[in-house]
Amino acid sequence: MSKRRHAYNPAQMSMSFGEVLSRPSDGMLGALDRKMSSAVARILKEDDRDRYDMAAAMSRLLDAEISKSMLDKYSSETSEEHNISWSRAWALIGASGRYDVLRDMVRLLGCDLVVGEEVLTVELGHVQAQIQRLQERHRQLRSIAPEIATRRGGSAR
Repeated sequence: MSKRRHAYNPAQMSMSFGEVLSRPSDGMLGALDRKMSSAVARILKEDDRDRYDMAAAMSRLLDAEISKSMLDKYSSETSEEHNISWSRAWALIGASGRYDVLRDMVRLLGCDLVVGEEVLTVELGHVQAQIQRLQERHRQLRSIAPEIATRRGGSAR
């Protein structure tokens, strides 16, 4: 029997600028529960801490009890009864610092994610685009704007 491939594959979900992100369409989130379980499993497997420590870190963030057993269930792709909740997924991302996994998941909806000071890079791009638009408008106005005539004494008509 061949080993089942994980539903979450980060190689298929890398960030690249210029790429048009997908728009939501029918069925695009059909296997989301499995992808989430696979992403949880990957985070837990690649973290240096054991599941007890991760559960404790999540518990502190949520101010609610998370157990190793719950993490085991959330990370099982075959379990259809125990899907991780939105708040617990956020706690797992926050506790692990795996924003790359969150980025990959939101890209399924055609969105993207910037983390921390990356927002400054996005703002810089926005400011550069505004400057280009204003420079273009400046060129247009210079070519069509009439000179303002002045009367004696320096006031405009």
